[in-house]
Amino acid sequence: MRFLLRALGAVLALALGFIGWGYWGATRPPIVVPFEYQLKGLPPGTRLRVLLISDTHRGRPDMSAARLDSVMAEANALKPDLILLAGDYIGGKPMGLNDKPNLEPAIRPLAQLHAPLGVFAVLGNHDNGRWGPIVFAAQPSPRLLVNRSVDIGPLVIAGVDSIEHGADVTAALAGAPPGKPVLLLRHEGDALASVSPPKDLSVLALAGHTHGGQIMLPFIGAPSDRLLYDGAPLCRRGFCTLNGWPLYVTSGVGTSVLPLRIGVPPEMVLITLTAG
Repeated sequence: MRFLLRALGAVLALALGFIGWGYWGATRPPIVVPFEYQLKGLPPGTRLRVLLISDTHRGRPDMSAARLDSVMAEANALKPDLILLAGDYIGGKPMGLNDKPNLEPAIRPLAQLHAPLGVFAVLGNHDNGRWGPIVFAAQPSPRLLVNRSVDIGPLVIAGVDSIEHGADVTAALAGAPPGKPVLLLRHEGDALASVSPPKDLSVLALAGHTHGGQIMLPFIGAPSDRLLYDGAPLCRRGFCTLNGWPLYVTSGVGTSVLPLRIGVPPEMVLITLTAG
């Protein structure tokens, strides 16, 4: 009996340690991941610093209002030329709703972000496709792109809606001036496997959604691959080439389902674009 109690105590201690470690990993300040990319069509001598942020998932216990404000301050301190937000500003929390009253405190803090070339956003699968655009429209920034593009001078930002709300890559690219380089922003990068990039398009696609697995265990990998998906994502984290698309996927800042991160720290990606 004494041995059994000791064994149970040891298991409980390990479980609590695992949870504590994971919660610390989820709430630590995001690391800044540098990434350099040569984008054909940029004017010679161009050097643009683009900050990619995704999956803030506002809501307790791990993404309080104070922590989200801190992430916004850390982003501004990097002084990027351009900020892109890849969706999932809410959702994935126990008992969490993505209705208008909950979306407002998740999206309103994003207006703190500032960059000379602008701040642009797309919706994620957890964001309400009806109320999300309304909440974004009520504030001056970020500018939400729903299957449309905007010319910001040296390049074009094309924003694709979530596959949950009606993604249309063709529509997003329709307004892009011919010959100009494009940053294609969307939430679910793997969805690009179903559509090929237009011929001769100079593009870099940027996405989030995967959380990089969020919990990566030795010899096991990400339990979410089996529990939430039909296997591992085609592009989990970092740079990939998918169906002809050059694609960078960030593991994001927040969490979904469990407020834990193990082996995958929260991150923001600072992309340096140069002329190709």
